[in-house]
Amino acid sequence: MIVRRIGDYKPFKSVDGCKIVEVIGMKTTKTKDVSVAYATIKPEQKTILHKHGFVEVYVILQGRGIMYIGYESRPVRKGDNILIPAETWHQIENTGKTNLKIMCICTPAFSKEKTRLKK
Repeated sequence: MIVRRIGDYKPFKSVDGCKIVEVIGMKTTKTKDVSVAYATIKPEQKTILHKHGFVEVYVILQGRGIMYIGYESRPVRKGDNILIPAETWHQIENTGKTNLKIMCICTPAFSKEKTRLKK
């Protein structure tokens, strides 16, 4: 059985520019099928526009913002679940006054090598 806590790991700056803690994934549990991480975006900040070679789901745990996927944008808030198809450009912007906290689920597991940033 694998059980992990957010507090077991130190946050780091992810490739998309937000603060992140990966609790399940290739680095933390050697799991290749799925990864679970928690991201924090400060007020008035947004992630770098990026895409992955895998499916990602964002679960908004706290705050509000605007989600950009492809050519669409939509306001999001606590309780929203967002499906991000593989190979789709996306970013999220914090439009609130508190930190935007997101659970990020990737399948297969997150890979820096399968992530591209828009320059």
